[in-house]
Amino acid sequence: MSFGPLAFLNPWLLAALVTLPIIYWLLRAVPPRPTQIQFPPTRILVGLDNDEKTAEKTPWWLTLIRLIAATLVILALAEPILNPSRDAALSGEGPVVVFVDNGWSSASRWPDRIAMIDRIIGEAESKGRPVIVAGTAAATRLPVLKIQSPAEARSTAAALVPEPFAPDRGAATDALQKALDEAGVKNPSIVWLQDGIDHKSDVAGVAEKLADMAGNGTFAVLDEAQGREALGLAAHLGEKGKLEATVLSPGGPARAGSVYAYSARSERLGEAPFKLAAGERSTTVVFELPLELRNQVARLEIASERSAGTVSLIDAATQWHRVGLLSGESREEAQPLLAPLYYIEKALKPYADLAIAKNANLSDGLDAVFKQNISVLMLADIGTLTGETAKKVDDFVQRGGLLVRFAGPRLEKAGDDLLPVALRSGGRSLGGALSWSTPQPLAGFDENSPFAGLAIPKDVTINRQVLADPAELTPEIEIWARLKDGTPLVTAAKHGNGRLVLFHVTANSDWSNLPMSGLFVDMLRRLSTMGTIGAAAAHNSAATDANTNVSATETNDINVLAPIRTLDGFGALRTPPPTAEPVKASELEKTAPSVEHPPGYYGQPASPRALNVLTPKSTLIPFPGLPASVTRLSYDNGASTALKPTLLGIALGLLFADILAVLVLQAGGLGGLFSRRPRPGTGAAAVLALAALAATAFPENVRAQDFSPQDFRQPDIQQLDSFAPRPPMDSTQVVRSGNLSAADKAAIEATSKVTIGYVVSGDRTTDETSRAGLEGLGRVLQTRTAVEPGEPKPVDIKKDEIAFYPVLYWPVLETAEALPDAVIAKIDAYMKEGGLIIFDTRDYGQGGSSTLPLAGKSGSALQRLLSKLDVPPLEPVPENHVVTKSFYLLRSFPGRWDGGQLWVEAIPNNDNDTHKARVSDGVTSIMITSNDLAAAWALDERGRPIYPTVPGGEMQREMAFRGGINIVMHALTGNYKADQVHVPALLERLGQ
Repeated sequence: MSFGPLAFLNPWLLAALVTLPIIYWLLRAVPPRPTQIQFPPTRILVGLDNDEKTAEKTPWWLTLIRLIAATLVILALAEPILNPSRDAALSGEGPVVVFVDNGWSSASRWPDRIAMIDRIIGEAESKGRPVIVAGTAAATRLPVLKIQSPAEARSTAAALVPEPFAPDRGAATDALQKALDEAGVKNPSIVWLQDGIDHKSDVAGVAEKLADMAGNGTFAVLDEAQGREALGLAAHLGEKGKLEATVLSPGGPARAGSVYAYSARSERLGEAPFKLAAGERSTTVVFELPLELRNQVARLEIASERSAGTVSLIDAATQWHRVGLLSGESREEAQPLLAPLYYIEKALKPYADLAIAKNANLSDGLDAVFKQNISVLMLADIGTLTGETAKKVDDFVQRGGLLVRFAGPRLEKAGDDLLPVALRSGGRSLGGALSWSTPQPLAGFDENSPFAGLAIPKDVTINRQVLADPAELTPEIEIWARLKDGTPLVTAAKHGNGRLVLFHVTANSDWSNLPMSGLFVDMLRRLSTMGTIGAAAAHNSAATDANTNVSATETNDINVLAPIRTLDGFGALRTPPPTAEPVKASELEKTAPSVEHPPGYYGQPASPRALNVLTPKSTLIPFPGLPASVTRLSYDNGASTALKPTLLGIALGLLFADILAVLVLQAGGLGGLFSRRPRPGTGAAAVLALAALAATAFPENVRAQDFSPQDFRQPDIQQLDSFAPRPPMDSTQVVRSGNLSAADKAAIEATSKVTIGYVVSGDRTTDETSRAGLEGLGRVLQTRTAVEPGEPKPVDIKKDEIAFYPVLYWPVLETAEALPDAVIAKIDAYMKEGGLIIFDTRDYGQGGSSTLPLAGKSGSALQRLLSKLDVPPLEPVPENHVVTKSFYLLRSFPGRWDGGQLWVEAIPNNDNDTHKARVSDGVTSIMITSNDLAAAWALDERGRPIYPTVPGGEMQREMAFRGGINIVMHALTGNYKADQVHVPALLERLGQ
């Protein structure tokens, strides 16, 4: 039932308004007049004034308050709605159809869409009409639509979520037509919640079909609000390998925002602001990041825009690799077109960073390019690699590097073990002994080749090549390219974690015209992304680690790439849905995201391939205009207001006002309320009623933690102590500083503030680093926490007392010797009484292990130090350990190096284990790391870092400071954080 802009969902409850006169009569009723009886003793009461007076009748204003409150309750129970007709003018006889665009572009405003769907279903419910909820991006291959009751439709709408691909409006229209035909209903009311983007669909045709289906019913389209159109993002490589991102828009008013770059661990590595002028459809932003940091970027996303289209995943193809180039010949300065590396440089320069050896000495040249941290090494016509040179290259490939070799006169006459296949002596040439009559073209690439999908120009021909020994072409040898007659042209083989690749032709135009073609550029571009970044590190512990991740080339071992992690409609990586299917490697770049192939990562987990919603070639076309006969709605005029909460709130406020008024009247007015002899309980009840009334009137100002620190000030201890008698001061008890020994002075200085000590190693550089590191950590502690540490103190572990220091930092040198028994006993007591010692071997970047606490160069020295100590069982710091959440929430504890493991005291399940040192207040007694923490913390007098942090830069230094803060707070607070985490469980056990 409606009254202009006001409607009631339960109009029958308005009949309760007829009871208002009865309520008025009850409120005005008074008891019968008392009977007067003569009682002479009451004479003595004449002249006494009675302070308490009771009104003969209820005041009219109090009666009015009560009547208004009753009226508001009745109206609220009738559920009034303001502007109900604005939800939609749903004329028609059939069901109400909610036709929703739920593709990726709808995710950013999804709560608004769900609210609008609920309002439309409510309108249908008020008219007793069934509902069909039709999503245009179906989560199944064969969507089925059903006519449902409003209650069932609400459940269907609640299960509807944005999908990470574009909507298929044509398929949704056909499914809707089928559902209406099967039910035999006509003239439905159709409301289309479009997302503002065309999606290259026939919008006019879809609108015409929907209008025909509506018949005499309503066909309305809900428009997107101006300035809230969906945005898109596509990452790509720019000039000189810079990471660029194109922000896409369908137009509209000016927009501004930021694009964030995140690592695989969700660490924000960079930010680039963007601005879109009014009507502008795209803009490009550039991330200025160092190569090492830039290659850690795993995804880009637009801030405050949650959708799969605003996320661009980064894979090896978008990373910027460094390729080392060496040649067996001197560079041809006079005739550059004849130089062996000329065409390779031209092909790779736009897509990779080139490290070209300038030294003619092959060994020195390899050292030069390896120092530049290359991932791919290309050798042009280098015949035989022997001795130390062969070992360097072999180590590089074993660690995941990619070695690409090109044939030539030298290789034609020789060879070595760093070739994918053994070669026959001599070569095959046009007109030679092993010859063909005409130049040979290339055959098509196999599906398991990394070159699959590349177009082969017809004019590319081969005149000469080196031949693989047919007897050596085992199944382990991969043939990535062939000639028309089947002769291998490019062969490859695994070698450790890397791969060996051989082009059986030269890198210049001597033997073929392949290097002068665009195909050569595409082939090298794909090869440049197949090496493992960091494989050339001089001391990489992964070289001998059997558990090292496989290289990026593993992605080419299979023809079909299985989904690993896929994006949902809001842009979050999830487990692939059941409908996700593998995709051919050669077709990935051409695949459009769909229900079978959602965007995400495909292939091997070690180096996956990315499928994104948008590419740099994508455009967002705005939703076109529709005929004038189509009703246009918007989210602004689609809003209606439920008045029930407001009316109930006002009624409750009036009831509290009534209670307060009654209490005031009983006290004889405001004067009696605050008199010296108030009626018992009246004042307190009035105050409580007044507070409740204020809370009802101003609920938005009530917060659980709205307090001032001054409300919880502790009493002045000196003031409390002043009430107790003080004993007379004995002058003999006064200790003067001049009478203190050096040890006493050191003890007072160490205990006057929180002081961290460092063990003196005897090496001046190491000790200075320890001092500067702890001093820098102290500055950060004083800035960010309530801890005010003193100056770090050097500690001679053999002579000085260590009980005053809650934390001891102990840098371990390779020359460290075993400690005397007395010192061992002192250290053991310190650890068992709550002290924490951090042993830092500082050797992760120089060969230290990330998996064993006593491995690496300084591992044997640490073993010598700890050989006689009662060391508790150790374990890598667990994810839920207190030290990971004592101040910051952390997952790792890097230092100058990142990758070394932090080892802490393990707490075994067996409480009777006598070997472990007693854990005092939940504090681990020992920590072992190889990340060189002090070097990362070290700052000079001006607060500038002294040592670089590798490989994470300043972000790694920030994480190192956070790790140091967590360690100190863990040592000072013990198991406090652990108890706080388990407060709900503790309260439950206590029965509170």
